Amino acid sequence: MDFIGQKAVVERFMEQYKSGMTSHAYVLSGPPGIGKKTLAREMARTLLCGEEPARAPCGRCRGCKSFAAGSNPGFFEIVPKTRNILIEQIRELIDHIMVRPAQGRKVYLIQEADRMTTQAQNCLLKTLEEPPPYAVIIMTANSFESLLITIRSRVVHLRLGRYSDEEMRQILKRHGKSSADMDAAIAFSEGNPARALAIMGNPEFLKTRELVFAHMLGENGPDPADCELNLHLSGNKDALPDCLDILESAYRDVMMILCGKSGNLINSDKRDKLMEYARRSSMQRVIAVIREVNAIRSHLKRYMNHQLAVDLVTLVPHD
Repeated sequence: MDFIGQKAVVERFMEQYKSGMTSHAYVLSGPPGIGKKTLAREMARTLLCGEEPARAPCGRCRGCKSFAAGSNPGFFEIVPKTRNILIEQIRELIDHIMVRPAQGRKVYLIQEADRMTTQAQNCLLKTLEEPPPYAVIIMTANSFESLLITIRSRVVHLRLGRYSDEEMRQILKRHGKSSADMDAAIAFSEGNPARALAIMGNPEFLKTRELVFAHMLGENGPDPADCELNLHLSGNKDALPDCLDILESAYRDVMMILCGKSGNLINSDKRDKLMEYARRSSMQRVIAVIREVNAIRSHLKRYMNHQLAVDLVTLVPHD
């Protein structure tokens, strides 16, 4: 299977598939951007491959080629209409699933299944209880717990977790990314590929991050009202929420260092600067800064003046 990462999940599925014990229904769960849809489609491609299980997916057979072209007659996809997946959509799936294919399997992908209405979930239940032997239903969900317990008890649950830094590099390279900003994107994405790709596509975020760390170490000038970070945020309203997130993550990392837990830093590429700051700081000071950052975020939600918020951010204690 051509999928980077999620080794335990992939191995569990492939072991079932190769042993002829494929389940009739799977739910892939995890946060947005973690790769649920990509893995679900790769599972579907595997199930529809015409080669023997040990070689699937081969990429060469009619099933694989038609899947890549988006024309495989055995693959069907359901996505939310507006906010929800409606009962009418599930009824269409049930009508379709009951028609036996001329050969092979039918695979149904229900994206964001946790957005099915209660009526839609109850409608799907009978098919999960008495599935036709040729059909496999794959669902994705941000929250597995949002599905009805009657659904959850009739599926194989595969939970996707964060990716390692090396896996993230491979994923970013596959998407054509290769720059000095890759380490920063990986560090701040917390193992989430979509977030890393979004960061690499947003040079303003990367600039804001560099200025935040310079500000922490007192490298932005002595006057908070005239420092580079203040000028940057004043002219870029969209950068302020990112700045608050970066600040909070940085001081959280300092707190981890002060607690002797420096092995799990969000901003791991800034380890040296964070260690330097921690040597000059204290737990009491770090906690006070985090509280200030959260207070500014709360005030922003209550429509605080943008420039006032910027001034408060750059007055946050720094060296």
